[in-house]
Amino acid sequence: MRVGKMYNDRMKTLIFGGAFDPPHKEHVAMCNAAMQQLGADRLVLVPTYLPRHKSEGLLDFDVRAELAYAAFGGRAEVDRIERERGGDNFSYLVLPLLKQKYGDIIYLIGGDSLEFMPTWRHTEKIVEVCPIAVAARKGYADVEGQIARVKSMYGGTFLPVNFVGEDVSSSTIKAELLLGGSPTALPESVLSAIREKRLFENYADMLNKLKGFESEELFAHSKAVVMRAVDFNSKHNLAQSFEKVFLAALLHDNAKQRPSVDGLDVPSDCIGTPVLHQFLGAEKARRDFGVDDEDILNAIRYHTTAKADMTLFERLIYTADSLSDDRTYDPIPALREIAKEDFEAGFVATLRHTYEKLLAKGKGIYPLTVEAYKFYCKP
Repeated sequence: MRVGKMYNDRMKTLIFGGAFDPPHKEHVAMCNAAMQQLGADRLVLVPTYLPRHKSEGLLDFDVRAELAYAAFGGRAEVDRIERERGGDNFSYLVLPLLKQKYGDIIYLIGGDSLEFMPTWRHTEKIVEVCPIAVAARKGYADVEGQIARVKSMYGGTFLPVNFVGEDVSSSTIKAELLLGGSPTALPESVLSAIREKRLFENYADMLNKLKGFESEELFAHSKAVVMRAVDFNSKHNLAQSFEKVFLAALLHDNAKQRPSVDGLDVPSDCIGTPVLHQFLGAEKARRDFGVDDEDILNAIRYHTTAKADMTLFERLIYTADSLSDDRTYDPIPALREIAKEDFEAGFVATLRHTYEKLLAKGKGIYPLTVEAYKFYCKP
């Protein structure tokens, strides 16, 4: 990858940073729109060295940098400043160094990033370095309104880009790749590089084993729960480990069609009931898939009944299972829309619906579900 050594200060350089894990078509479209509108002469991509949250990333820095270069067909430079610096790569520290290196720079961010900009480290210093170009993104607050809000707090020069990006999530792309899919959101050059390097094959053996335990319909549901869980995690910035979310969602029903207790330790009052598979699923995830992470095991263990005082991770898997996109019957689509807007409201509404549905059937409700309803839904 070419990184220039001598620069003309009169050239206008667009700086665009990100994890690029992996880079997708919306990255390319947004940068192209900004380059054209702002009259920039050069595009510099700045891959993050460390992921925003622990265990969020799957690809190492060099691979992400190479994929970013491939995504733009060699029409952009890739700057490795974050890896060279190591830690403390906050924007207020890195941008002045990039300005010193490239001269006249513009910092490009998406509307979703602008929304959280007041939470960044030393935002007041960031806006002093250079103009900030902002491209809108579907599903996030109005850019003009957000610009006015941030300017009123910190000042600075903001340049709205005449572009509205699709609400594409790198997390859902990663999940689709790990599930063996070919995401249409990826540039062909990136997908080809991924296939050539055999990336995102981390769980191929696990997927094949799970297919042997689940019917085609159930396996499709498991994949749908994965996609819904990683989407909620990303969209609502829940900051849960991507890999833990992926594994818990994928394996949540691993025992549903193999109910033999096999001498495993499950509550005696669940045997012969529809909730056996959650307890058995946790034990068989440990035995058959080598999962020893208690967060993952507990999320599987309570994904059907719920319970009082659940962790955020447990609530995420419970809600994703209940509201996966393969569930098209009423009122699931409406509940799913609630959760898309407000995760906690969606969780509570889903738990309330489940409890009331079971109550109407008059066949008894498992004690954990009663306790969960009292904890979260009772006034």
